[in-house]
Amino acid sequence: METATKFGEDLQHVAKNVQEQLADTASRAHERIKSGFGDTHELLTSFNGQVGDFVREQPILALAGAFFVGYVIARTARTFQ
Repeated sequence: METATKFGEDLQHVAKNVQEQLADTASRAHERIKSGFGDTHELLTSFNGQVGDFVREQPILALAGAFFVGYVIARTARTFQ
């Protein structure tokens, strides 16, 4: 009987340790993901600002570039039909 009680206590202790480790791992993963999203948001915001500045400074060149990109996408799409 004493062995069964000891086994039960050991099992509870192990389960508690596993639960704590999982919670810690989940917390660290959450922080890394949160940090990654923040970095990505900053990068995209900066890129958006640069593109906006370029379009304001060089509207004809930006329009030509957009036309070229559209043309390449259309040609690529026709290739896969």
